[in-house]
This record gives sequence, structure tokens and C-alpha cells, in this order.
Amino acid sequence: MSLCVIAWSLLTALACIEFAAKGRIGLSELNVFVSLLGVAMGSVFYGASARRLMDLNFPGWSVKVLAFPLIGVIVLAVLCFLSGQRWANDFGPARSPSGFLKVAAALILLLVAIPVRRWALLIYFHTRYLLLNGGF
Repeated sequence: MSLCVIAWSLLTALACIEFAAKGRIGLSELNVFVSLLGVAMGSVFYGASARRLMDLNFPGWSVKVLAFPLIGVIVLAVLCFLSGQRWANDFGPARSPSGFLKVAAALILLLVAIPVRRWALLIYFHTRYLLLNGGF
């Protein structure tokens, strides 16, 4: 999921710097592009979260609770680091436990995704501000 956030951030920043700032696209096209990227990222999150909840023996439909922002932000972070059941559950056989490298890679990607996301959002809002006020 962190890779998806990093990809969204880099594509958003690229659209702002290479296309909107150079006058190739306007504010409405930039907003549509960023919105479509957000929908794609949400689709990936939905599918991955449903599979993760089934690993923890929750039904896949319970992922809809994650659509509420305050709940989703907290629960998604917890789901990333919870261990799945070590026995078969209602949704299939038990998964093999994550090794140290997999957990370390997930933590590093999370720590990289946070500042990259912030950087991309700052660029996006600055570009929107300049486009609205005729700064380019």
C-alpha cells in the first residue's frame, strides 16, 4: 500500500511540475487527473484491505468500514502489522508468517511514503494556487 501512495505522490508531482506549470494542462485537467489517480489508489486499497481482513478471519465486506476517514487511517496502519491467524480460517488456508525482511521493507516504505506524500500535496496545492491566481 505504501508503494501505491509513493506512486500517487510522484505522478501527482509530475503532473504539477511538468504539465500544469508549463501550461500544457489547466486547473480542471489537473484536478481530474489527480482525482482519477485517487480513485485508482482507493481501488487498490480496497482490494488489498479486503484480502487482509479475510486473512484475519473477518468478512471482506467489513472493509467498507475503512471508508470512514478517521476509522480507516487508524485501522489501516494496524492491519499492516497484525499477524494473521496461524490456522485455516473461514476464508482459506493460513498464510505463512512474514519474515524480518518483509516487515522491515514494509516499515521503510511506510516511512518513505509519509514525507513523499506531504511533498506531493504541497506541490499540488501550490500549483492550484498559482493556476487560480494567474501565477504561471
